[in-house]
Amino acid sequence: MGMNILRRRVYSSIDMTTLTTCEDEARILIGAQQGDHAAFGKIVTAYQKKTYGIAYGFVGNREDALEMAQEAFVKAYKAIARFDTDLPFYPWLYRIVKNTCLNHLKKRKRRGETSLDGLMDLGYDPPSPNHTPERCAELADLQHSIVEGLGELSDSHREIITLRHLHELSYIEISECLDIPKGTVMSRLHSARHRLRDVMETPN
Repeated sequence: MGMNILRRRVYSSIDMTTLTTCEDEARILIGAQQGDHAAFGKIVTAYQKKTYGIAYGFVGNREDALEMAQEAFVKAYKAIARFDTDLPFYPWLYRIVKNTCLNHLKKRKRRGETSLDGLMDLGYDPPSPNHTPERCAELADLQHSIVEGLGELSDSHREIITLRHLHELSYIEISECLDIPKGTVMSRLHSARHRLRDVMETPN
């Protein structure tokens, strides 16, 4: 049985400067379902950075990520009337973006590659200017090691680490996005972290 059941809304992932409350988002979504183009525009504004970040994690380059994000929003708009506003919106949108990207990669018969620039776009910030040059160099080396390590992981392990540590989703949010139980999220994340550590500790 899927995880698509009624839950208390969790919206830590959205841009709260554009959608101030859960009730505000629900109201805007209902407006979008009734054909209000401006209402859907507010949804796009709130989620565009996250959507691009999701897409980049799958396709691995800026141009394709922008194209996939745009295509996903078009699909979401066309399907918005079928969305259950009693459910959180972000997991629904995530699955649309994911499927859009996977279909794109299947057609291209390739897998996206992760890059440091892309991780910065997802919120993986560069070292603070307050760090010493030596510390900045150490952190840069660590960032590159993590990026290279992510590239060695399975798709499911890379996805769950990205959701948890780059998008900073809670276990419940991840379970909704991936349509798996919270316990599975925890065990998969535990396994992914160990795998990433092993990869990073293995000499080239």
